[in-house]
Order: sequence, then structure tokens, then C-alpha cells
Amino acid sequence: MNNTETIKKFYNAFQNNDEEKIIQFCDERTEWITLEGMPHGGKYVGVKSIFQNYFPNMLKNFKEFHVDPKKYFESGDHVIVIGEYEGISKKDKKFNAPFSHIYQIENNKIIKFEQFTDTKKIQDTL
Repeated sequence: MNNTETIKKFYNAFQNNDEEKIIQFCDERTEWITLEGMPHGGKYVGVKSIFQNYFPNMLKNFKEFHVDPKKYFESGDHVIVIGEYEGISKKDKKFNAPFSHIYQIENNKIIKFEQFTDTKKIQDTL
């Protein structure tokens, strides 16, 4: 499986809320870096920190939160994904925000994730 296929399967598992599969795509020491303007943004290290701290705390701000990857670019051990976040906050405000995600892959596992997005568009709905 090439790196792009790994990331496509990761997004598919995320969209299906399949936490068991999601975790299988991540190395135990994965670094997850989101912008400070994201709800609960910052740097998380390790699967437990990412999936027990970051995601539950970030997602509790929304009734719906969707990730729509549109383009994939692979370069060596990195995959860059361009797409769009779509969702509805707990205040019933909708948002759409473009994103770029950069993944670093080692042995078919994500070892690093970096996010770039318009956090103001997201914060304005909270």
C-alpha cells in the first residue's frame, strides 16, 4: 500500500467513526499538530493523547464535523491533502473552511500530522 492509499483509508475510517481502524493507521508516537485557533488546538503526542484528549474535546463543540479531502499529493514519506471542513456548531451555525493537511508516513503508519486551516471561520461559529 502506498502512502496516499494509507491516508485515503485513514480518512475513510474517520468518516465512518471507526476508531479501532483509525488508531491502526497511527504509530504509537504520532505527533498531531493543529493550529492554536482550533478548538483545543495544539500539539498532541501519542495515540491516547490524540484520540482520548484532542478529538473528543474538539468534536464536542459541534453537532456535525465533516472532513472532505479533495486532492492528494505524495512526495517521499509525506502526503499533502487539500480539502474542506464542513460542519454545524452547537449554536446551529454552519461553516466551511478550506484545509491543508500534511502527513508524514513511516512503515504505513502516520508518524506526524500538521493542519493548516482558516480557524477564524470555525471560531466564528462557536
